[in-house]
Amino acid sequence: MPLKLDVIAQAIYEMAQAFDGEERRDRLPLALERLRVTDPAHVRVRLDDPQARPDWLVAYPERTFTARYPLPHCPKDFTVVAADGSYIAPDRHSPVRFFIINTGYAVLTYGDEPQAELDAITQLYYRDEEVFLSPDYRTLPIEGALLALKVAVDEMVALLHAITAVRRKMVALRDGTLILWGLDSPGIDEEVRRHFLEPYQRALRRLRDLEVPLVAYTSYPGADDVINALRVGLCPDPSVVCRQCQAVTVHKRRPRCAPLAMLLDRLLFAHYLADGERSDYFRSRHPVLKYFDQDQQVCFFYLNVGGEIARLEVPAWVAKSPELLDRVHAVVYDQCQRGHGYPPALTEAHEQAVITAGERRLVEEMVARELAGREILYARSEKDRSKRVRGV
Repeated sequence: MPLKLDVIAQAIYEMAQAFDGEERRDRLPLALERLRVTDPAHVRVRLDDPQARPDWLVAYPERTFTARYPLPHCPKDFTVVAADGSYIAPDRHSPVRFFIINTGYAVLTYGDEPQAELDAITQLYYRDEEVFLSPDYRTLPIEGALLALKVAVDEMVALLHAITAVRRKMVALRDGTLILWGLDSPGIDEEVRRHFLEPYQRALRRLRDLEVPLVAYTSYPGADDVINALRVGLCPDPSVVCRQCQAVTVHKRRPRCAPLAMLLDRLLFAHYLADGERSDYFRSRHPVLKYFDQDQQVCFFYLNVGGEIARLEVPAWVAKSPELLDRVHAVVYDQCQRGHGYPPALTEAHEQAVITAGERRLVEEMVARELAGREILYARSEKDRSKRVRGV
């Protein structure tokens, strides 16, 4: 049965009526005031308390809340290397288990000798030790969150592959985040974490040794880590244990931090940063990062690229180097101007990585043909066959 658009239309109307964007904008003056007056040392003391239990992901203000950094001078000659990955996931209806990761990369050089290198690394994984984390028992298949982790690792490997010669002014770009979110998924044990974390950290260390700053770029970010740090500054409870908030549990009223709820960092910094300016950097407190080396801790800042506020994540060794941080700031802003709001290096890497629907069907046909040549029937599940052949 087709989608009942009349039902959806009514629900959309009701959703639009319920959404109050003005309410969020009305909270911005308070958020801006808290940004200016909140003492970062006070927030650090609270977050360092081992008893602290905020219910949200909170940015750790390593330095300040209020510092704004103007656009540095962009080098005349520089290179941007970017990587992005896509995949064909394992199909449980297929008689053979495999997945494909296609990692596109782009190396764009600007200046007196401009050039571009665009390519992809395509890999079919099918051996038991490649598609299972316990190949002897064929348990814990690489799919879902684990496959996303594998893609992230392959993207880092592709970045290193693309850096065939280190130029003096180079920046390595990835889309999204440097945090391996899936490492804290249910069922992930130490052996599984090590399987993904070790090659990822090797790549991070290699980039550090090459002095190539790595940055992950998020367009239109939905994070509220800095807002949550301001909420911690408002909390009357020194230990910041949200589930025991007396305002809620004893007095049955809204907590003091509630007016800042539902705001996003990008809305705050859109009213604070001028075109080309960046915020100070903050350290992420995501639980996964406890498995990362100290100089690989993920720091982030916000940058006004002209059309929007972007979130940029860098390893701690980049954040703590004024020269590398300025290079990232200047080069990423320059990229966004060249790409009309989004880095063209990431766009080109994505174009190299994308797997079309036609290519997915072709892979399936190639597998079926190869198996048939060995007199192996490419039998699929009845459920899958029923979806391909309509019946009455």
